[in-house]
Amino acid sequence: MAKRPTTTSITTGHASITALNNNITALRNHFDNTISRDGSSPNTMSADLDLNGNDLNNVGALKNTSGQDIVALTQGFMNTANTAATNAGNSATASATSAASSSSSATASASSATASASSATGAASSATAAAATLDTFDDRFLGAKSSNPSTDNDGDALATGALYFNTGDNNMRVYNGSAWQAVGPTTAEQTNINTVAAADANITTVVGQITPTNNLQTVAQSVAILNSLNAMFTAVENITVTVASGSLYGGGGTGNIFYLNGIANPPITLVKGFTYTFDVSNSSLSGHPLAFKDSGGNAYTTGVTVNGTAGQAGANVVIAVPTTGTMPASYYCTSHGAGMGNTIATQTDAIATLADSTTINNINTIVNNLSTISTKATLDDATALAIALGG
Repeated sequence: MAKRPTTTSITTGHASITALNNNITALRNHFDNTISRDGSSPNTMSADLDLNGNDLNNVGALKNTSGQDIVALTQGFMNTANTAATNAGNSATASATSAASSSSSATASASSATASASSATGAASSATAAAATLDTFDDRFLGAKSSNPSTDNDGDALATGALYFNTGDNNMRVYNGSAWQAVGPTTAEQTNINTVAAADANITTVVGQITPTNNLQTVAQSVAILNSLNAMFTAVENITVTVASGSLYGGGGTGNIFYLNGIANPPITLVKGFTYTFDVSNSSLSGHPLAFKDSGGNAYTTGVTVNGTAGQAGANVVIAVPTTGTMPASYYCTSHGAGMGNTIATQTDAIATLADSTTINNINTIVNNLSTISTKATLDDATALAIALGG
């Protein structure tokens, strides 16, 4: 702008000198409020500079009252702000990444926790299964015992197929559902097996006797005969009794009947003076007591002894047949009648009669007389017969 002009007041020749001076003063004041280009004083502003939207071009520097470059300061502030913004962005990104990582870590931790819980559950299930398996094994194999146990190791009922080692006979035993039985031979049985194994040559010899002469059959037949003779001389006989379906005695149709030594309710003959043991321990006789009657239909109890209960182990009925007096005439079931049994005949012991001292003396007399006859060939038949008969 132009430098402020110097004015001289007009004093004469004009009508409005005062007004003119006032204008000049106003003009001066106006210029006092402009910026001097050459830097002359006062070169200051007392109001805002409004460029009305126009640019401020070719500015060398904009400085504040402290002489600092406003643009440089602004740029510095902007750089600082940008740096702070960048750092804030980086921090935000890092925070987001950290948050994502934390979320991932949390998810991984949660997954690990879930996996750990699953592993714990699996381990607990495995432990339970292992305990159950061990208990099952413990129920099946009871270990070493000195005698037959009545319960398993838990105190429960024995399971069929349970095993234990018997320390008394050094043998495994298995429970068949009602009783213990040996799995292998006992010590004594093994000794017998070893004895038989050592006699292999003799066994081969015996086998050689089976063919072609079949000597073993001859021996077996002889043994059977000897056993029969032994029964006759010892006056004792054992009869096995069972019960099964068959024809009832007396024509009453079919039903349960006694079987004696496997024969369906046969009529039997007992020898006077002999003792007979009827084995009634078979379970089929439960509820079927064996008894005897005389010829009058009365219960026959003379010489009869009942041991135990029919159908249970060790039970038997013993009858000692008398040599004289009333004899048993039939056998029957006390619960189901005569149809289960049959008749009984009795006979004299021929061997005992033959062995009687009187009979033997008579035979000796006849033998001696026959010897006398043989030395007297001249006698007629009548005389010889008279001598033989003791005449």
